[in-house]
Amino acid sequence: MDLLKRLTIKNLMLNKKRTLVTIIGIILSVALITAVAAMYFSAINSLIKFEIRQKGNYHIEFLDVSAKKVESFEDNKDIEKIYITQDIGYSVLENSKNDYKPYAFVKSFSKDALENLAINLTEGRLPENENEIMIPTHLKTNGRIELKVGDTITFNIGTRIQDGEELTQDDPYDPDFPEEIVNTKHKTYRIVGICERPATEIEGYHAPGYTFITLLNDKNLTGKVDIFARYTGSALKEETKVTSEILGIDEDVYSKVMYNAYQIQNEEEWAQIGEAFDKAKYQINANTYLIKLEADPLGVNNSSTGGLIVVVAIICGIIIVTSVFCIKNSFDISITEKTKQYGMLRSVGATKKQVKKNVYFEAFVLGFIGIPLGILSGFLASFILVSNYLLRDMFSADGLKLVFTFSWIATGISILLGIITIWLSSVRSAKRASKITPILAIRNSGDIKMKAKKLKTPKMISKLFGIGGEISYKNLKRNKKKYRTTVISIVVSVAIFIAIYYFSTLVFDSVKEEYQVSDYNIDVYLHSNYDKNDIAQILNLDNIEQSAVLRTLYVNIPDSKYSKEYLDYIGVSDDEYDEIPSGVEIYTLGEAAYREYIKELDLKYDDVRDKAILYNAQNAYMKYDNNVMKLTKIEKYHYQVGDKVKAINLNSPDEEEINFEIAKVTDTRPFGTYEGVSAFIVSEEFFNKYKTDDLNTRIVIYSSNPDKLQDDIEEIIKDKDFSLNNMNENVRMMENFFILIAIFVYGFIIVISLIGVTNIFNTITTSMELRKPEFASLRSIGMTDKEFSRMIRLESLFMGFKSLAFGIIIGTGLSYLIYYYFNKNLAVVMKYQVPIKAIMIAVLVVFILISVIMRYSLRKIKKQNTIETIRNENI
Repeated sequence: MDLLKRLTIKNLMLNKKRTLVTIIGIILSVALITAVAAMYFSAINSLIKFEIRQKGNYHIEFLDVSAKKVESFEDNKDIEKIYITQDIGYSVLENSKNDYKPYAFVKSFSKDALENLAINLTEGRLPENENEIMIPTHLKTNGRIELKVGDTITFNIGTRIQDGEELTQDDPYDPDFPEEIVNTKHKTYRIVGICERPATEIEGYHAPGYTFITLLNDKNLTGKVDIFARYTGSALKEETKVTSEILGIDEDVYSKVMYNAYQIQNEEEWAQIGEAFDKAKYQINANTYLIKLEADPLGVNNSSTGGLIVVVAIICGIIIVTSVFCIKNSFDISITEKTKQYGMLRSVGATKKQVKKNVYFEAFVLGFIGIPLGILSGFLASFILVSNYLLRDMFSADGLKLVFTFSWIATGISILLGIITIWLSSVRSAKRASKITPILAIRNSGDIKMKAKKLKTPKMISKLFGIGGEISYKNLKRNKKKYRTTVISIVVSVAIFIAIYYFSTLVFDSVKEEYQVSDYNIDVYLHSNYDKNDIAQILNLDNIEQSAVLRTLYVNIPDSKYSKEYLDYIGVSDDEYDEIPSGVEIYTLGEAAYREYIKELDLKYDDVRDKAILYNAQNAYMKYDNNVMKLTKIEKYHYQVGDKVKAINLNSPDEEEINFEIAKVTDTRPFGTYEGVSAFIVSEEFFNKYKTDDLNTRIVIYSSNPDKLQDDIEEIIKDKDFSLNNMNENVRMMENFFILIAIFVYGFIIVISLIGVTNIFNTITTSMELRKPEFASLRSIGMTDKEFSRMIRLESLFMGFKSLAFGIIIGTGLSYLIYYYFNKNLAVVMKYQVPIKAIMIAVLVVFILISVIMRYSLRKIKKQNTIETIRNENI
């Protein structure tokens, strides 16, 4: 090792604090890049696992295949594996509480099919012979039929027939159109397991039968079967070609229907495609999302993950920019500190190239330590999150389980981006160091360039802050480079924080918009023959967190006030405005829920009892934008407080007129009402003037124990005409999904913030350390501790205001660019909102940080000896 390299290592060891802070900056940067990359690949793998769990480990389902053709599928070189199912038939279920689901539908699965077609056990085991059967959980929660593992059940299994035609699970049951089950066979099964509701490909939501699953004897197959085919990796990349060949239809026709149906915009083309599909050998269901995920493991060409990989690239770019400033400041400070040293080296013959190499060697040493530690930290952080050690209990029951995936690609990306980050951080400093001349080093004035005119202090500063303010202002002017470095650090940190906070909020809102979750988990419809005492008993039950009693009037408003955006969307001009009738709902929430709602809106009951509150929802409308279908959020109405509304009561045979005034226009949705559907909310007192019958009252409840509450409610109204929907499983799953998204989103914000805090801490503390000789000189000529502290506080104030001014402007600009990208490239169109919350947090945190760091540095400076401070070369 040559002399310069040994000198570099010695300097790093002497300046331990700066070295440590720089290494921490590198570790945080590389760790975050590694975590983002690892979590991206883990997310792709987890999506695959989740899709397999929810729908099954197959790519294409071929329906009604002759048993004689099974061998041709097994011999197909493009098919890796097949899973076989066969419909056994229907049997009437006694005592089913769901009028539209009166049957048991018995279906047999091959052993491989049981293990690969999303049959998720909750209790017991899988069937092992043709006399054992498995029942679904929603038989109890939806059909209210309680069977246990170990019970035996006897069916008369046959075929559904209506008007001579055979019906399937795709044909909903309608009590008004009689049907019968024919050709029945007597069969007894023993229940050996309970499973979650099968995938919708097996049992759709409108299917008339609960799916009971038994084992298929696939050795002597006869009749028709369904084949679930899993393609090989190479075939999957040409899925449209492989599938169209099996079906015997044109590949372009198949591809257009399966993946580009939105491009078909005329009936003639649909008719031609329909004719082509009528000639296909089989009907199919495609597991399209799993096909896309597995055919493109990097997610580049996938419409959903393709957007995600762009987001990941943007995130990595932001991390690099933030980190470059953080690490670059360390190198700049190092160059400033070692100006004399480089001057001496140049004076004894060191070339510019050698000095530059010396800086790069310092970067190499720091990177050699920081990059491996950063990669380990990043993988560890993603492993802890992704492996669900913190979230296992929360998500295991819902199947929303993330799977950690170690990726060499992620490791390579992290190393490469880490090297790029460190190189970008050091390259400018290396050039600067190579330009230092012996004379400049001896004068040590490179960082202080000023003219007398520039040191002139504005009168406003003197008046407001006195002599301390003047000194602070002049210090900032004469130490421009050190001051600029600190300001830029804070500006970058603030701007990136605002942009990332907005980005994270946008991601969360987009996910929330796409996967809307209900705010209630019990939904009770009371159709008739009930009284108010029934409702009171239900609302007084235990385990109720929140509730509302919803009754509805359907009205028409002939001269509705529509928003301009809505009129533009439906293509109506101003002169046609009055011709658009408006059907809308008037809701009452029940006395207690209504009072809670108006309290939330800061209204008083006496002021609104005879008026209406307009929940002016941002309704979702689908429209084409450059051949891309987008979900656009539009406020439909343009009413203001005080507007008079005349509505026609559609529930009244004589079209009774309802007149009311708008008391409030809000986007705050009442509990239990539908997301994105505008409505007028009125008091019970007002509502009862126009609707006195008790038909179709709806009670919505959020319960801490919905299964127990369901039993209690049914006990109260067991003799009444009602329907009850327990949605707890779906609601819990979506709530946990949002919690998971929030953990990642806010975790990302925290780590980015840590880099910013490290950056600010490193810059300010090192800048203060480098100015110790200056501070020592001021104190040696009589500046008191009080005056000294006041001077530093004023410097902090000037620096904070300037940094925040630039940081907020740049951050807001970046947030708008992110919003513009989202609206242009993703499926959800949302309105831009200035990130006020992020700006307020940034302002508060910056001033707290500067204050705390300055105080910390001052405390250290005050404890040091003045003479030793002036003589000391290292920090």
